[in-house]
Amino acid sequence: MIRFVFLLDKTSGEVTMVNTVSVKKSTLLAVTAGALFLSGCEKTAEGQVAAIVNGEEVTLQEINAALGEANIPEGADKDVLKQSALQQIVDRRLLAQAAKESGIDQDPAYLIRQRQLSEALLVRMYADKAGTTIKVPDQAAIDRYTEANPFTFANRTIYAVDQLIFPAPADLAELKQLEVAKTLEDVGGILTKMGIKFARKSAQMDSVQVPPAMMAQIVALDPGEPFVIPTGATVTASVIKGQQKVPYDAEKAGPIAVKAIRNEEMAKIMKQRLTEAKAKAEITYQTGFAPPAEKSEAADTPDVIKKAVEAPTG
Repeated sequence: MIRFVFLLDKTSGEVTMVNTVSVKKSTLLAVTAGALFLSGCEKTAEGQVAAIVNGEEVTLQEINAALGEANIPEGADKDVLKQSALQQIVDRRLLAQAAKESGIDQDPAYLIRQRQLSEALLVRMYADKAGTTIKVPDQAAIDRYTEANPFTFANRTIYAVDQLIFPAPADLAELKQLEVAKTLEDVGGILTKMGIKFARKSAQMDSVQVPPAMMAQIVALDPGEPFVIPTGATVTASVIKGQQKVPYDAEKAGPIAVKAIRNEEMAKIMKQRLTEAKAKAEITYQTGFAPPAEKSEAADTPDVIKKAVEAPTG
């Protein structure tokens, strides 16, 4: 019988690797988009100003920020790197100015994206500030965490899977027709009878990237037994074809556990702050757009918080 694995965390339930938006990569874009366009012939490139591009200053802080995001090899000539970083900023500034002259900065799509980037950066830095109150976990806490998350550490495994991916029906109850399937081929046959088109592919599933509760259900399946995971607009039916355990390295596990513990604590703080902000906010929804009734305090962590605590700022 086929198993249905429903992900409690709807935002990170992909069987394959989940891609996240990196706030780090968009930081400079947000700063550039929000920068004031300065003009005036009296400006000179000196002191903290490395260059002036059509009246706009490029500061040493901007260069240092760019270098901070780069993977600089040991022994590299810092002066050369600064020159290179400056030229990249100048080129970007020139193209940004040309884009403004063409009116793109007044385009509604640009304004929406600019606000998204700005808000994401604000939330990320707000989470970082909250993180300054978190104590560094001791070895006992690290050991407890690694033991409580075996699929991330000692039992981390890479699975080879065959998958059928298809659009989710309007009523997920229709998927019950798949319960009689004993193989992935059975799933495909039933989907064909239901008139649902699907795509087949082979992929890898890393136990690190699957929520622990879901992973526990998957490893409990009989060999060759398919499982179905509804994930928003799509559904993935999978079967494990092979597996390879990842060697456990206690030294590397420590820093990973520290970061994970820190992220979890930051998420708790941010979730509490969001709850408090909602309690004080006045929000009016158009008919049909209001969210469903709030669940308990154990409700899933909002995606905006997950992205904020997981994405580096540089």
